Formats: sequence, structure tokens, C-alpha cells
Amino acid sequence: MPLSNSSPRSRPLLAVIMMALIALCCAQRASAQSPGTLSGPGFLETAAISNLFELETSKLALARTQSPQIRAFADMMVEDHTKIAARLKRAAADAKGDFTFPTALDGEHASLLEKLRAASGPAFDALYVQIQTTAHQQAVGLFGAFANDGDQTALKAFAAETLPIMQNHLAQVLKIQVKT
Repeated sequence: MPLSNSSPRSRPLLAVIMMALIALCCAQRASAQSPGTLSGPGFLETAAISNLFELETSKLALARTQSPQIRAFADMMVEDHTKIAARLKRAAADAKGDFTFPTALDGEHASLLEKLRAASGPAFDALYVQIQTTAHQQAVGLFGAFANDGDQTALKAFAAETLPIMQNHLAQVLKIQVKT
């Protein structure tokens, strides 16, 4: 049942259920793919898809949210993740490896983006915050692990330089209060 057709009383419940499913899905992916075991190409693919996902969901938030707090966060995401994408491409070039740079989301992230597109109002805001929280928890784990144990010097340096930005994003999204 689409959120727009549900009764006002059931919308918060549906939003909570959707957030729980997203968290479960993302937790399973994180446990199945330990960031510390990623090679340079694996890190590059995962980081690029994650970056693109955070960028696309934030652009959508700028178009949809009425919350000044979420708008400010989404603005920061678009600005920072646009820069991160350019830096990641430079690091991949500096690594001189045989890298394929993804230009589209994988199935899991595309599905989450579609769920976000289907939401509106407070349910949209709650889902966006949950998605960004989970994405940044994963990014902090990925970048931290690769910065410590990565096998490509240029990508390892990129991960170490970008980790504080991801940690800041996580801290900022955790401060957002969503009214449902």
C-alpha cells in the first residue's frame, strides 16, 4: 500500500516498518561484505556507489523536504559528495590500477532510492534520515577499515582523508529530529 493512500494514523507505523527493513537489509550487506577484506577495486566500487547513493538521495531531499534541518543537511551532502566523487576519481587514477568506476547504483541502492521517491511528507523525512544514518554508518566502517588495511596506497590515502568527513556527516545526521 503506498504511503500516500494510507490513513494518517498508519503512516508513522509504515515509516517505522520501512526503516526497520532498510536497517536489516543494510546490516546483512555489511556483515556479508566486511570492508577490511576489500581490495582496491572492491573499495572503489563500494565507495563510488555509496557516494552516488548519498548524493542522489540528498538531491531528492532538497526537492521534497520542508524541514530546514534536513534541507541544510542535504545541501551539505550534495556539496561534500560532489567533491568526494571528484577526489575518488583522482585517487583511482593515481592508483594506476585496472579500475572500473561505477556510474549507476547497484540494485540494492536503486531499490532504496525508489522507496524514498515513493514516500512523502514526514514519512519521506524519516526515511531519508534513516537511509543517511545507515549509509554513513557503513561508510565510516568502510573508509576506516580501508584506511587501515587497504592494498592500494592512493585509495588508502583517499579513505584516510575522507573518513573525518564521513564521521562528521554521521554526527550531523544523528542530530536531526524528524516529526512523524
